[in-house]
Amino acid sequence: MANVTQLKHLEHLEDEMLNYGVEGCKAAVSFLQELRRMLGCDNTTGYMQTKWDGAPAIVCGKEPLTGLFFVGTKSVFAQTPKICYEEVDVDIHYPDGGELNKKLKVCLKYFRDLDIKGVIQGDLVFTPGDVRTERIHDERLYTFRPNTITYAIPVDHPIGKQVNSSEVGVVFHTHYTGDDFLSMQARAGAKVPSSKNVFCIDNDTPMHKVGLNHNEEMKFDKHVSDIEKMCMKCGDFLDELVTNTGKTGDEKWHVASYLKPFFNAEIKAARTISNADTAFENLYNFYYDKTTVMLDKIKTASTKAQKSKLVHNSQNYLRDNVYKFKSMLNLYKELQTVKQMVIDKLDHLETFKTFAQTDKGYKVTGPEGYVLHRNGDMIKFVNRLEFSYINFTLAKQWR
Repeated sequence: MANVTQLKHLEHLEDEMLNYGVEGCKAAVSFLQELRRMLGCDNTTGYMQTKWDGAPAIVCGKEPLTGLFFVGTKSVFAQTPKICYEEVDVDIHYPDGGELNKKLKVCLKYFRDLDIKGVIQGDLVFTPGDVRTERIHDERLYTFRPNTITYAIPVDHPIGKQVNSSEVGVVFHTHYTGDDFLSMQARAGAKVPSSKNVFCIDNDTPMHKVGLNHNEEMKFDKHVSDIEKMCMKCGDFLDELVTNTGKTGDEKWHVASYLKPFFNAEIKAARTISNADTAFENLYNFYYDKTTVMLDKIKTASTKAQKSKLVHNSQNYLRDNVYKFKSMLNLYKELQTVKQMVIDKLDHLETFKTFAQTDKGYKVTGPEGYVLHRNGDMIKFVNRLEFSYINFTLAKQWR
């Protein structure tokens, strides 16, 4: 699952069962088994990258047909692509003169000198004027905040000196294969040497530096075994939920379409899925509140009666399948638990310090997360109660 053509959006491990039902659940288990081999230092084709909270996403390199150097955003993959060869193209596609316009022009100026092969994608993390010198927790650091997370490195660290001497910082993470933008396939990795003005930050996660002790191996294997059993128990119900999920028609009103928004709402409320009984009650109330607001906006009596019937049927569906929903919620919780076990191991590998800027100053936080690549598939491991909560609730520097 989560096979990516152009890298526009990655899915969370635990959401694959909501996207693809039992097949998504099997895919999540396969990702975990691959990760187990990686943590056990066994032979593996898996590949892990640290996910940087950069912005904007930059696609650049040599245009496949002409060989001309270009920069752009993910919009280079659109049906009507926005490709910038010169500054005038930036002004045509992004004419407001805002931050995106300025940053793309900086990329055009400095990325030409990089040894880029083909088409690659990365996240911009700083441009001229973004790097500051600050004292945080009694340590002098170079800091930059491309999006939600503030990154920091000591001023006397070799990497800190490189940050300070560079005009631009970027994390390249993906290269593309194919002869045209619409059919290109995303592949993990994009090794580009830094230049005098551009610091290309390596985001490979050094998995060889982390492993599992015997007790951790047993704990991890137990989680995966339990997940497999739970998938078998509620697999048919997961498929049923996927069938009833949709953004239009009757499916728009079905509770299945509210599962992802519900989990996001729990994150915004800083709540974990720790108890299936409580989570089910919260889900029922979430669906009731959301559909009540939608029904109140309908003015036509006949339409309101029709939609009210759909809501009533879906409330009955919740009540009739309460134990199946609780099994699904327990599975979701189990996937989050084993995922967090991995994240806790990987967070200790990071060189850059990461902070969230609050109204009370800087708060230490973890990296955005990690991306696991397996046989052309990608899935993300993110501490959603930490990073996603910050992402939902703290103002970004720019969008």
